[in-house]
Amino acid sequence: MCRILCLLLTLLSLAGQAPAVSCAEGGMTFQIVRTVGEEVLWESPVKRGDLFTIEYRHSSDHTPVRDLFTIGDEGEIILIEESYLWYGAGLESHPDVGKIDFSGEWTRVRLNRPFPRFLLRVGVVANHVLTLHGRDVPLLSIAKGGDSIWIRTTKSVNRK
Repeated sequence: MCRILCLLLTLLSLAGQAPAVSCAEGGMTFQIVRTVGEEVLWESPVKRGDLFTIEYRHSSDHTPVRDLFTIGDEGEIILIEESYLWYGAGLESHPDVGKIDFSGEWTRVRLNRPFPRFLLRVGVVANHVLTLHGRDVPLLSIAKGGDSIWIRTTKSVNRK
């Protein structure tokens, strides 16, 4: 039964349709995965409600951007805030998208955008740094610039 389930999940992942993982039955693992070959580059245990950030430099404006995410009830990744000092192409800015706060030095856009898994191309200029549980993971330290990666959660497997 386990082999069939693993095969099914592998096939779904390859088809780009991996389901969100329910955390009701156990723990979850946060993974950074190279999309080609589904190679796990980095992982860490997580639970519902955990927060993580991705900080990077906007590729054309070279200004700092900070995205704040949380792990949802079913293991989905939810973008809850995008913050930036100066608006650049592709950043959130429309009032229909979320609540925008211009009161401080940083513009903060509050969102609630769920992703079953989050696709990202590792940028050399962007120099993405993911921070989870106080640990900084520069994406260029685990992947090459230009690599396509998934950030996702999976149900933790108890290994005996």
